[in-house]
Amino acid sequence: MKIVISSGHGKYISGAVGPSPWGIHEHTEAVKVVNETAAVMRSMGVEVITYEDTVSKSQDENLDRIIGFHNAQGAHDLDVSIHFNSTDPQPSGPVGSEVFYKSSAGKTVAQRTVNAICTASGLKNRGPKTASFAFLNGTNEVAVLVEVCFVNSHADCDIYRDRFSEICTAIAEGLTDEQAGQQPDPGPGPGPGPEPEPPSGGGERHPTLQKGDQGSAVMQLQRSLGLPADGDFGSITETQVKAFQAAVDLLADGVVGPITWGEIDVLNAKMLQGNDGIDDQTKEAIDRLVVASGLDDYEWDDRGSSYPGYISGMCMSFAVAMTAFLQGKGSALHMSKALGSESKDALAWCAEEFADEDMTNGTPRERIRHLFVLLIGLGMRESSGKYCEGRDMSASNTSSDTCEAGLFQSSWNFHNSSSYIDEFFQEYWADPNGFLEIFSEGIYPSANNLNVYGSGDGAAYQWLAKFCPAFAVMSTAVGLRVLKDHWGPIKRHEVEIVPEVDELLEKVQELMEREGGSSEIA
Repeated sequence: MKIVISSGHGKYISGAVGPSPWGIHEHTEAVKVVNETAAVMRSMGVEVITYEDTVSKSQDENLDRIIGFHNAQGAHDLDVSIHFNSTDPQPSGPVGSEVFYKSSAGKTVAQRTVNAICTASGLKNRGPKTASFAFLNGTNEVAVLVEVCFVNSHADCDIYRDRFSEICTAIAEGLTDEQAGQQPDPGPGPGPGPEPEPPSGGGERHPTLQKGDQGSAVMQLQRSLGLPADGDFGSITETQVKAFQAAVDLLADGVVGPITWGEIDVLNAKMLQGNDGIDDQTKEAIDRLVVASGLDDYEWDDRGSSYPGYISGMCMSFAVAMTAFLQGKGSALHMSKALGSESKDALAWCAEEFADEDMTNGTPRERIRHLFVLLIGLGMRESSGKYCEGRDMSASNTSSDTCEAGLFQSSWNFHNSSSYIDEFFQEYWADPNGFLEIFSEGIYPSANNLNVYGSGDGAAYQWLAKFCPAFAVMSTAVGLRVLKDHWGPIKRHEVEIVPEVDELLEKVQELMEREGGSSEIA
């Protein structure tokens, strides 16, 4: 196998540059990645030719030199360009890795490589993508352009520095479809089609799984996807696999082969490396408050009592919001801002209901707490507190952006109302820990609950809103302050506002203030 790999841009054409002191200089780091990746591939028996442009003074000259060098190397198997990306405005959280391609053969390499990078590093998997880049259009052989991560994402840069060697090894393995330390297979690479069986030997491998399979590997899969682990790959497991595949932009065929396992490994790494946002001691303290409140047995109008983990999960989510509030984070300040127009702001729209219960919304501290009082009532009205609630099957809104999902039956089109919803989407996609084990107590999801409709960010939203209930809570909390008509029960004044819920949340508020210091803006 022969691969030609070059660093994007050049000595005098720097490419993207992240903010000082932590940001990445694209060309400098691309050279390092090229050299390290080439060394790994050579150790695998691959013929590798590297290139860095140290001459060009203009972008056009730079592109011509790089493309010309690749095309001058005679017949070879793969052309590779290493880059780092950037986005404007500067992201507040992780953004991730992506690999671009043009041909169908390039897509196979791109998918394999981005999966390998993200599995090894924990970077967000932005998937294989197409683009009309000069490098992809101008080179003669199968080509991919690797965007390792984003130079102006602090989270990405930290991961890149911590996992540099692992990322380079992953790129080498993705490009060659071989494991580092093994000799490459001299035969042709796999063409497009169903996921191939994993190669045998050398390292841990997952078995390909599909409906009808049973055993410990199925239990592992079910735990990873947040399902009750009974070891039986039935219709519920198949539906959740398809939902996850749609969320990560894979073919949603319900078969768990190497590519799907790669995405699940990425998910497992995120869950292991992340956390819910509060420590176990705080969770235990909140559980004690919930038990003492008796609200698990409260009979909600037309809904009965809540599922065992609903009130605790909502209180823990409120504790996370309070932590952000005490730290002065923009999303929490948005939740606690002064009342707005009744036509948009749910707190203003429900002012009379709050007044009837002697609950004033005069301070930020009161407003963020009463927003969660409203959320808890809304969750009972929309889903009976069921974290995995699927869309209303009588409704016709089945596109990825309009399909309702989760506790509050929110749909992805509400993200246009506030940039904080997009920020929460990025934050919880990178770390999907969100009290699932709490919210799921006593709940056994059905296939109808778990279905995801459409593709793209809308499909990813539907899956994440159910897998990570805290994301559904936070994003809906933001939306309620600016788009109250998105939720029918709010618009129709059907949400029950319960003073005992306010009393419980105030105790959680006091707990978090003792732990984090009282807020000066309260």
